[in-house]
Amino acid sequence: MPAPDDKSRLLIVEDDSDIRELLKHFMKDFVDEIVEAENGAAALHYVKSQEFDTILSDIEMPQMNGLKFLAYVRSLGHMTPFIVLTAHGDHTRALEALSLGAFDFITKDSKKKLVIESVCSALKIGREMKSSKNDAVRSNHLRKLYADMSKSSELRLRKIIEDMSS
Repeated sequence: MPAPDDKSRLLIVEDDSDIRELLKHFMKDFVDEIVEAENGAAALHYVKSQEFDTILSDIEMPQMNGLKFLAYVRSLGHMTPFIVLTAHGDHTRALEALSLGAFDFITKDSKKKLVIESVCSALKIGREMKSSKNDAVRSNHLRKLYADMSKSSELRLRKIIEDMSS
């Protein structure tokens, strides 16, 4: 059994309990601990008091949507890799999520493999960031790499939208 700080931790924020359960089922073999919240407002309690390696959040939820929740997480100074999940492939919202520092943007109809790959990649980065928190140089380097990856994803998505519009 890993020590508490060695455990991988995922926060799933989704208002649909069936989808939340499905995501939990997808990820149960890849993460040590999964915490669930039914909306961004409920998830605030967790991010204020606990550390996560990755957050997987729906966009459209009552009380606080996923983009406002992402902005709030960033306002706390947390660079936790954040994956935005949506039922709609809305490019404008994807760009907004990426500009706020989201790690990835996936649709709910994505294949199980894509969801697992995205979350596992984010978990790896999140665990690296967590393990480096006592090493200021390494931590700053990882934060910069993460910010650069997010910016690169945003630019790639802008190019795709531009090509689709042409």
